[in-house]
Amino acid sequence: MVSPGALGGGSGGGAQTTDHEESYDGHYGVTANSVAIVSMPPLPPAALGSTVITIVADAYGTGGKVDVNGSDGVRITAGPPSLPPTHSDSTNGVEIVTGELQKITIQRGLLAPGVDQMIELTPSGITVDGGTMPITIKSLTEITLSVAGGMGTISLTPAGVTIQGVLVQIN
Repeated sequence: MVSPGALGGGSGGGAQTTDHEESYDGHYGVTANSVAIVSMPPLPPAALGSTVITIVADAYGTGGKVDVNGSDGVRITAGPPSLPPTHSDSTNGVEIVTGELQKITIQRGLLAPGVDQMIELTPSGITVDGGTMPITIKSLTEITLSVAGGMGTISLTPAGVTIQGVLVQIN
């Protein structure tokens, strides 16, 4: 009889590890009708931690690309499990969907607010920051245009139009 510690060679025995890494120089491909990559928390009694999937092309920063394509569409979701669903038969193009309490941010640049551009959708509204010319849409009933770091603004609300600035001129 073989002791459990002596098993190996694909039999499922051997030292138990929680990490696995595979490296290959050259093309590495996986082909199937459907492919799933799932990250799940460990089963108790193991300590709970973050579940993360990271995709990086060229960790050295010398020219990596990540290409994502779906002939009908690409759907990116964030929220509690199954809400919003990761799959939708109606996806046609690119969809980014989150739960009601989460936000969607698209940002260009890494320098500083007011220099870079950003579009952010939050539960309280939509902000479009064009760097030197931000536009804020708080709801379908309130829009604010701002220039020169907020020194000149035009706000459109149900109560009316407010124009503020060092010099206000209406022709």
